[in-house]
Amino acid sequence: MKSYLTFKTAGVDFACDFDDVIRIEAADGKAVTAAPSFPDYMPGTYVSEGEAIPIIDTSRRFGLGGGVKGAYSCFIVAKLTEGLEGRYEKCAALVDEVCGSVRLESELAPPPAVNSESFARYVSGMFVSDGKTYYVITPQLLCGE
Repeated sequence: MKSYLTFKTAGVDFACDFDDVIRIEAADGKAVTAAPSFPDYMPGTYVSEGEAIPIIDTSRRFGLGGGVKGAYSCFIVAKLTEGLEGRYEKCAALVDEVCGSVRLESELAPPPAVNSESFARYVSGMFVSDGKTYYVITPQLLCGE
């Protein structure tokens, strides 16, 4: 049985394995420092517990439109086990809202295979719970490339 943290970005339901989540922090009032040469989906870093954490704007990363300043509610700080060649051990996914959690007894369905431009390339699987489809993200897939 697996537990997933559920959240919304641009009106789409996503989930992340609780094993990947370190903490959830409010985005309001956090100073973001721009970083040179970061891609457009990474607005910079912010300081959390004394360390700089790179930020991933999930709305931009998934091609769901740009975030509106002040519209995001929180950072989901997640551990990275691979994907950044050892440069960072954590990332912070900037999301609209954290919704709750879901426990699954079954396996994940494979992610949709639409094309290389779809957000599905950042998704490790999907599931349906209470009539909603959730796309499961894996933090290192968000940071790669």
